[in-house]
Amino acid sequence: MRIHFMHMLGWQRLLLGAALGIAVGLLAWPLEGATRFLLGWCFGAAVYLLPAWWLAETFDAQSTRARAQSLDQPSALILATMVSGIAASVVAITLLLKQVGQLGGAERMGHIVLGLLALAGAWFMIHTIYGFHYAHRYYQAEPGRDPGLDFPGKLDPDYFDFLYYAFVIGMCSQVSDVQVRSREMRRITLVHSVLSFAFNMLVLALSINVVAGAI
Repeated sequence: MRIHFMHMLGWQRLLLGAALGIAVGLLAWPLEGATRFLLGWCFGAAVYLLPAWWLAETFDAQSTRARAQSLDQPSALILATMVSGIAASVVAITLLLKQVGQLGGAERMGHIVLGLLALAGAWFMIHTIYGFHYAHRYYQAEPGRDPGLDFPGKLDPDYFDFLYYAFVIGMCSQVSDVQVRSREMRRITLVHSVLSFAFNMLVLALSINVVAGAI
């Protein structure tokens, strides 16, 4: 059962995470609404992220190729998840803005930690999803066609190589030592970069307000 869960398709883990996150939020009914939402979001993000990083840790390039050629997450689902991640982050920061200044002691610290966890979960989900999407697009290229990304070195890339590329885009909104060589990959990278830049700017702006309100 554990292995079956770990090898679920990405979109299946997303749906499972959403369902379990909603269940956690409903079960935490003694808490107020925003806190329940954030708890559910953190749990749902963990349901997706933990198996994804387990795959990245255990799959070599050959296993990555085999899995990537057999499946991929729909582009519409990726965009919807990106928007959901940004929305969840806005809710997390807004919660802190409204409540942190009115709380004290352990309750105040708990709200801050929960908000930061929700924000971190959204950030990691966005770039992890794109990392797997890059891997699948790379290995699904037709024989004889350029796969679209050129990694330095002679070894075939595994999931960690694509996560490296995705997280560099997420942190810097630009490519690194990995060269983009196809029109399709440039389009995917462009959308990823723009959304990453907007997300980072939003987090920065709201975080400044949180710090100002907490002082």
